[in-house]
Amino acid sequence: MLRASLIPLLALGVVAQEPAKAPAPAPAAPIVAPAPAPAPKPEEVVLAKVGGEQVTEADFQAAFRLLGQQEQMQIMMVQGGKDEFVKRMAESKLLSVKAKKLDLDKTPSYQVALNRAKDDLLAREFLTKEGEALQKKLALAEGAAKAYYDQHPERFKQPELVSVRHILVSVKQAEGQPGLSDADAKKRVAKIQAELKKGAKFEALAKKYTDDPGSKENGGLYADADASGWVPEFGAAARTQPIGKVGAPVKTSYGYHLIKVEGRKPARLVPFEEAKAQAEKMATQERQAKVWNELMEDLRKEIPFELVKPAPAAATKASEAPKAPAAPQGDVK
Repeated sequence: MLRASLIPLLALGVVAQEPAKAPAPAPAAPIVAPAPAPAPKPEEVVLAKVGGEQVTEADFQAAFRLLGQQEQMQIMMVQGGKDEFVKRMAESKLLSVKAKKLDLDKTPSYQVALNRAKDDLLAREFLTKEGEALQKKLALAEGAAKAYYDQHPERFKQPELVSVRHILVSVKQAEGQPGLSDADAKKRVAKIQAELKKGAKFEALAKKYTDDPGSKENGGLYADADASGWVPEFGAAARTQPIGKVGAPVKTSYGYHLIKVEGRKPARLVPFEEAKAQAEKMATQERQAKVWNELMEDLRKEIPFELVKPAPAAATKASEAPKAPAAPQGDVK
């Protein structure tokens, strides 16, 4: 479309550059733009040459089709993306040419890998051919997400969530490992407790003293967390301590913790409006699995299919084992 629209402009440019001529007695014949040359075929457009072999536009398009949607967008949207991808293809061709010089394409392992790659490519071609029909089957019906939500309420249950701040004073587990001795850790805890009594902010003390790198910058905070995922002693304190008060030191395998519970949210069933996006995603995954299994079932009806588990080596029958040489016959002297 763009090329065709440029032809009249190019024709006008050529006329404008011609020297002026005397008026002709009759009107000049209309200028007819030449028909555009046919675009070269992808296999005719050479993008790279490596050792007598070529990387063509058709090669690029074939490789491009095998990429995921996000990778395709990166190549087409980033300036120089296609050039970089073609460079990688050419470098792969460079390695391939060298491998052929070493006769690596004749090794048994290469032949096995080649057949595997052929199977994968043919499978892709089949799925591409069936793509439109499969997409129609994958489409979720109206209300499918809500139906999935109603049928699987256990998947949308939210456990009790706890927000806590803590200060960890780690205890050395063995010689050469980081941490304080148990006695020194208790002294550090007592020092922190004294500063709290004097009015120091828990968040500030956590940033200053805690040995937990995961919460140090947040003033010791873990927000809206499932306490069942914590070590038992810490989780029990998070679920039972009075809200807003710093409890007694809690000993765990990590050391001593000073814990301040900020708040708790009771377990609940997440409302559909809040869980709609997740329900749609899970319903889509379930639909994808169903469509795939139906496709495989149809193909297995048409084509013999069997998964074979080789017998363990230990199960080899004794009769199949090599036999010892027969003893010599006659008297042994």
